[in-house]
Amino acid sequence: MRNVRWQDWLAIGLGVWLLLSPWQLEHTLNHAATANACGVGIVVIVYDLISVGRLVEQGQEILNILLGAWLFLSPYALNFRDEIGATRNAMAVGIAIVVLAIWQIFDATRIRHK
Repeated sequence: MRNVRWQDWLAIGLGVWLLLSPWQLEHTLNHAATANACGVGIVVIVYDLISVGRLVEQGQEILNILLGAWLFLSPYALNFRDEIGATRNAMAVGIAIVVLAIWQIFDATRIRHK
């Protein structure tokens, strides 16, 4: 049985932040930004909880890289780039999720080579 990686729990925390951030950053009137943050937040939380439970052993990092990339690009794709708080939040959380996923891949390959 593999150990649960701390990156999984941090990604869950980022998902929770995404879910709450429209109200904390007061951009709920921008429906695209709010729906994006809540939707991606829920997917990150659910899938990383599945990963923590080890119901899925592979592929979680790739999904997180895709979700992180989407978050980074979403202010432009969904046209809420003028909402500075929502844009910075989406981009920062997107980068953090990608970095955590790459870190997990690095850790997994390092452990296999020992």
